[in-house]
Amino acid sequence: MMKILHPLRLLLLGVLLTLLGLEGLLRLLPVSTATMVDYHVAPTILTYPPHLDFTVASGWDLKNARHLRSNNFGFVDNQDFTPDPGAVAVIGDSFVEANMLAPDDRIGPALSRALDGTAVYSMGGPGSSLLDYAERARLAAERLNVQRFVFVLELGDVQQVLCGSGNHHGPCIDPRDGSLKPFTRPSASGLKTWARHSALAQYVFSQLKFNPARLWQSLRPAVAAGGRPKADPMTPALTREIVTRFLDALPATAQPPILLIDGPRGRHSDEITRQLAQMAQLRTLAEAAGARVIDLAPHFAAWRAANGLSLEVGPYDGHWNPVAHRIAAEAAAEALRAP
Repeated sequence: MMKILHPLRLLLLGVLLTLLGLEGLLRLLPVSTATMVDYHVAPTILTYPPHLDFTVASGWDLKNARHLRSNNFGFVDNQDFTPDPGAVAVIGDSFVEANMLAPDDRIGPALSRALDGTAVYSMGGPGSSLLDYAERARLAAERLNVQRFVFVLELGDVQQVLCGSGNHHGPCIDPRDGSLKPFTRPSASGLKTWARHSALAQYVFSQLKFNPARLWQSLRPAVAAGGRPKADPMTPALTREIVTRFLDALPATAQPPILLIDGPRGRHSDEITRQLAQMAQLRTLAEAAGARVIDLAPHFAAWRAANGLSLEVGPYDGHWNPVAHRIAAEAAAEALRAP
């Protein structure tokens, strides 16, 4: 028995030393660090803790590493937010935060330059959707006196409002009956809190995107034996309900809100086709309510036709690159200047 235990102890010691060595090595590299995202500024709005220093990077090879600092409201913006009725709030998900880009390359600073230095507050929240944007708009109106809003909408923003999508921070829509359900993300467990501060754990889960739950789902058959595929819950009636709730939740402003809708950017799939139909319905409803809707697809297509280059960060990341941010900012600035 002792002969068996001795090699086993050596093996476990070797594994432990290897893990400690990897932890030490990865702490020297720009691995994404703990962001401690939670409801720090409002009960339904996820942000970083105010004035948090953290690092983000993409992929196993740590591309686009950035050292960031959140502002006084917990958003990624190089300025603190102060009450300013002349400011513009640009609101969206990771397309607005754009933490993989240099600060000046993001839509907020680009819009400020296009508006001759007007204060632009970037209120991006990765993994969020339409109703979350309305929550942030109310926060900006009530606590910062902001009266002008630009919303950056990616194609999935309507259907991601549905409960269980994993892409909403606050209240969601029950796909069964269209009712509004309260939601707050559960607090991190002790193990998850520990993992946030481990460079090795962050590398595995943030850089390599290892997700045990997703792995388990991929191993299960898509349709159980004898079952049927689930019908798409996003009917035109449900889309109308979601969009109407969003529009009704927006604060009264001095100017109609501006909605920038991302284009497919050369992507083709049945899912993209369904999302484009949802955005077409959103445009009809929003324009009827007085909003200014800008379809970015023609703007992006014109640039691609003239230059033949991609408008994405890279083949590994479908977010906008700096050129796309500038094109979107210029389109928003033109709408804001219009009488």
